Amino acid sequence: MRETKLDVRTQAHHLAPLAGRGLLVFADALWVYGTLALAGFVRSGTWAWPHELLSPSLAVLVSLIYVSATAWSGGYRRPHALRFPQFVRITGALIGAFLLSIAGAYLITPTHSVPRGIASVHALLSIVGLLGIRSGLRLVTERLHAGRPTTPAVQREPVRLNEFVDRPPVEIDTARLQEMLTDETVLVTGAGGSIGTELCEQLVRLDPDRLILVDMCEYNLYRLQNRLERRRHSVDIEFSITDVRNRNATDRLFRRHAPGVVIHTAAYKHVPMMERHPDAAFENNTMTTAHLVDLCDTSGVDQFVFVSTDKAVEPQSVLGATKRLAEWYVRSASTETRCKIVRFGNVFGSQGSVVPLFEQRLKAGEPLPVTHPDMERYFMTAHEACSLILQTLLHDTHPVYLLRMGEPVRIEWLARQMVQAYYPDVVADRMIEYIGKRPGEKLSERLITPSERMEESDHPNILGIHGRPPCSRSELQHRFESFQQLSMNPDARIHALHEHLFDVARIPSGDGQVSGAPSPSPPRARG
Repeated sequence: MRETKLDVRTQAHHLAPLAGRGLLVFADALWVYGTLALAGFVRSGTWAWPHELLSPSLAVLVSLIYVSATAWSGGYRRPHALRFPQFVRITGALIGAFLLSIAGAYLITPTHSVPRGIASVHALLSIVGLLGIRSGLRLVTERLHAGRPTTPAVQREPVRLNEFVDRPPVEIDTARLQEMLTDETVLVTGAGGSIGTELCEQLVRLDPDRLILVDMCEYNLYRLQNRLERRRHSVDIEFSITDVRNRNATDRLFRRHAPGVVIHTAAYKHVPMMERHPDAAFENNTMTTAHLVDLCDTSGVDQFVFVSTDKAVEPQSVLGATKRLAEWYVRSASTETRCKIVRFGNVFGSQGSVVPLFEQRLKAGEPLPVTHPDMERYFMTAHEACSLILQTLLHDTHPVYLLRMGEPVRIEWLARQMVQAYYPDVVADRMIEYIGKRPGEKLSERLITPSERMEESDHPNILGIHGRPPCSRSELQHRFESFQQLSMNPDARIHALHEHLFDVARIPSGDGQVSGAPSPSPPRARG
């Protein structure tokens, strides 16, 4: 019943803007058609019906040309989403429509064309009118927005995923993990990040022999140290400011501490920013992972866990491509070290993610930037993600593991729920602003590739993924070297690096498209 209610509301929400756009299209067409008569009156001082100036079919065609140009230029977006650049683009498109309509009139009825004076006045009236309609709608929208509160109506703690999504808590085999880690030295990279911090807190409760917590950010490591010191524990903890991209520093770290378990969470993860820095993303996300895998092999590490992302599946972003290559390298390993990959969806509330951004905007009384009404993502909490990482230490049946994350959540729906959480008496539409997709973003994410298969694991909340890597270790190393050579060229442009990176990350037989790929099911978003 809850799912039915959510579907009905979703359909109604989609139909409302469609109906509004339909009315706007009708009003635009009527205006363009009617201004033919107005233009004739301005030039001649007498009224004439549009069909007396043009043939009925040509008058309709002119209206369609203007409406189509308006649609192509984004003129039917929601009024409050229109900014000065959009108005400039609409104006340019309408000028093009004027020229196209003149050409069409000459081609269709060369012996009965509209006088140039009337055509020019008609174009001016059409353009001014169509832009004026949008300006008026925007003004009305802004007046409605003027009633938006500047301070939250509700003072509250940060939102949590379980407020919006029904999902049973993830339970792990704590007793077996404690037994396994009793005499182990565990090294965690990226320990000061969102995932790293939660992971370290869970590890402390499992009481391993030693923890080596590595991060290149001094402040993050300092904050983590203070956080862990407030907990009562007897774990020997070493906080190490080390950049794992630095091979010599990482080699010294392994020689000094001889870890038995390595959990690699360090990564660059901001999608649009990585689009502008493909070389940095490749070095940090791919090459660092490859070096750690090799180092674990030569250092006698028992287990290596690589934290990946669903963006590595059919990647359209630099982040996804670099993570895909790192996954391939981990899976191509033929070492004594047991290498595993954990694929995540979006971590709810992690640093730099959408939820903290939304909360920051809501606290300031500002609208929430939603990229696209149909944008959706799989979500999990940091606690769930880290529980999954730790539980996989007890599993050796699959090379890749995935948490059951339920159905993907639409970002627009999430934004509306958060608006209601902070402003119960405000209409959500007043607090949402559509900004368009950013570079590298997909509307939805896949969880497996066409060559992979998903199946049950030994844990009810964890799915295992089987599939062979498409490249051998030697071929991967050759691909990596080719990209590194290009990235070291000071004259290499970003678009060239971007294109070559995707060539490197391309499956030899072609990527293909996933059609109806299975997804970790059951729980759905609340309605």
